[in-house]
Amino acid sequence: MATTGRPLTVGERIEIRRRRLGLSRRVVAQLAGRSEEWLRQIERGHRELDSIAALYRMAEVLHLDDPAALLGHPTSSQSAARDIAPTLTPLNHAIMDHPTARAFGTETTGPPPPPEQVRAELEQCWNAWLGAPDRYTRLTTQLPVVLRSARSLRAATRTTASGSTHDAGLLLAESYHLARFLLTRVGDYHLAWLVADRPVGIFADAKQPILVAVSAWHVAAALNTLGYHAECRDYALAAARRLAPVRAGRSVLGALQLIAAYGAAGMGDSLGSQDLVAAARETASRLDPDVPERRDVWFGVAEVAIAEIDIAVRLGRLTEAVRCAAQVELADTASIEQRVRYYTTIAHVYGLLGDDIAAVVALQRACQACPEDIRYDWLVHRTLQRLARRDHHLVRRELATLLTVAGLA
Repeated sequence: MATTGRPLTVGERIEIRRRRLGLSRRVVAQLAGRSEEWLRQIERGHRELDSIAALYRMAEVLHLDDPAALLGHPTSSQSAARDIAPTLTPLNHAIMDHPTARAFGTETTGPPPPPEQVRAELEQCWNAWLGAPDRYTRLTTQLPVVLRSARSLRAATRTTASGSTHDAGLLLAESYHLARFLLTRVGDYHLAWLVADRPVGIFADAKQPILVAVSAWHVAAALNTLGYHAECRDYALAAARRLAPVRAGRSVLGALQLIAAYGAAGMGDSLGSQDLVAAARETASRLDPDVPERRDVWFGVAEVAIAEIDIAVRLGRLTEAVRCAAQVELADTASIEQRVRYYTTIAHVYGLLGDDIAAVVALQRACQACPEDIRYDWLVHRTLQRLARRDHHLVRRELATLLTVAGLA
């Protein structure tokens, strides 16, 4: 990688971007229509991109709006610096304004609200994220308040010896987990990792392995989005081994197996990823239908199916991804969150394959479920920008509507 004091080479920029997207060298090379050895030589500086067409193709594969960004001087600072996220400043302040720092002076100083009030407000946030079409707007307004209240409540209860300290810790951990979901969706991966890691400390002394495993799943997911694929796999598998004897934690066990499969795919370990997906599928088949699904960890038969699509893309198997997508049947009771993830994932696949009509239809379905995901999800923006460049005449009007919703028109 680059050393301090000199600019990054084109190859180094490609490698950094590739790792951040969680793509193996083999996958990027296949999508670009080149060999893995060709890309390795580019990244190591042993050869240069040999044409403008190769530069533009590499930028498209790496989801860059401006190909010149690979050269270190984007032609459009506005597009390069575009921030698609909703107003996250209050949430960012609530996350960073830890009692040991008080960096922004926004932490509550009076007595904390009653636990019942904090729990009710947190429930509203979860319900919004899983089922409200304006879920981003709601969370950016409500979650900072809940996060501060939960942290204040836990600080107050730690001076007592009652079980209220544990309950307050649960509230705070769930608040952090919900924040990670939101931050991941808008592409703020570093802050997402921070809020994923904090609950690990909260449950460090807990005698409940399921809570520790839930936190481990969030950390592993954050590591994966940051490009630490081997660490993601190893961390998730270590947590899964500790959780395996706990019968009540099967859904969390399956989620850990699935996120480990993502990590293996990011490493280019196709066989290892397939084995982990198979293990997760077996775990999903043994879930008790009478046990309600967890909301802080997403797992089930549909989750395995969606993961298979996404992992096939990461491994460069786009035809397989389409085949997997055709086999998915979402239940009528599927949450907005699950529907949106399914439709945006297959829109991404069809966009890569050049099937613009199918991609637009999938994005329309996602927009019907939650227009704010079209507005704020960074993967949706990349897909829309790819479609806009091709400008397929049969879906031009529908695409224009989606671009307007996304704020890209």
